[in-house]
Amino acid sequence: MTIKAIKDFVESLYIDEFAISEPGEIDIEAIAFEQQAIVLEKPLNGCEAMIIGAGDKATITVNSTSDAPRKRFSVGHELGHWFKDRGKVGNLCSHSDMENPSGVSRSRENIANSYASELLIPTYLLREPLAGSRLDLDLISSVKSAFDTSFMMTLRRIITSDHHMGHFVIYRKDGSRYLFDKNSNLPGCFFPTNTVPEGSKIHDLIVNNVKSGSGEVDGSVWCREGWADDATVYEHAFQYHDDMFISLVWWKNEEPIWQCISSKEEL
Repeated sequence: MTIKAIKDFVESLYIDEFAISEPGEIDIEAIAFEQQAIVLEKPLNGCEAMIIGAGDKATITVNSTSDAPRKRFSVGHELGHWFKDRGKVGNLCSHSDMENPSGVSRSRENIANSYASELLIPTYLLREPLAGSRLDLDLISSVKSAFDTSFMMTLRRIITSDHHMGHFVIYRKDGSRYLFDKNSNLPGCFFPTNTVPEGSKIHDLIVNNVKSGSGEVDGSVWCREGWADDATVYEHAFQYHDDMFISLVWWKNEEPIWQCISSKEEL
């Protein structure tokens, strides 16, 4: 199952069947009901959601103690399992399954996450808020509010839309990298380093406790090779949780990226 196939399926469902033209019209429980999946809420231990299917009908149960954006993502995630394995699905999904799946279930959970992301923030409705935008906290907050999604899900969705050339990275308080996600075209030499790079705004924030916020930094800070020595990159760094810090890195001038890609293709 490809990302394009999921996008095409959701777009057809939303436009042809539900005539959805703005984010506020996305009712994930109504969409589930139309797909013969009833959504229930109750306290769950050890998982965020589960789905039990028999024939053409299913029951999705989500953790009643979770917040609203988490519940909506859980419903979307379980619907992903339902769309892919209709009639033969019975599944328990933990928080870690949805955030960072691993092992033999990785492919299945990643597909379900892709469905959830597309169902909650469909590509055709995301184009307008992204048009002419900067990759910064204001953009994430605006999209999060419009689509009623969690901060992290919104951030991932914006980055993987491939609209902005760049990435987001989370570093721990000790300066070690926790995770990152990126534009699919970004070459490896522009990936964030395993430890917070000196000269970056997130280094100022974590190491020097200087809240410099956003602005341009030397491109060499966020490039492992020499492709960006004479370039600048836009960075927005901020504290996410007590011991987690996020940096949004956006190559508004994409020339160093494409020079690197062209060079690698010639080898």
